[in-house]
Amino acid sequence: MTSKATDLQDMVALSRTMLEKAREQSWDDVFELEQRRRELMQLFFAKPVAVEDAQTVSTGIQEIMDIDRDLMALGGAARDELAQTLQKMDQGKKAVKAYTS
Repeated sequence: MTSKATDLQDMVALSRTMLEKAREQSWDDVFELEQRRRELMQLFFAKPVAVEDAQTVSTGIQEIMDIDRDLMALGGAARDELAQTLQKMDQGKKAVKAYTS
């Protein structure tokens, strides 16, 4: 296995961990892992991919993109849930204000 393939496996593993953390609603961990993954990706793509690694890299990139789609869906759901909670809090605040006025 080439160094590129090993580096790609590391990025895929990091992406999987990000997805696990997102499912656990551990968003701070997701953001920290994303920062590390971004750094690895910058180093990874700073050098050309060898022809013999092209298929492995293509497969790995596709897996990362699939995981990222799931991450975005989970992030969107968490955002919507937070927005709904904030809306309920605002409604409660308005109700208290109307009651005390």
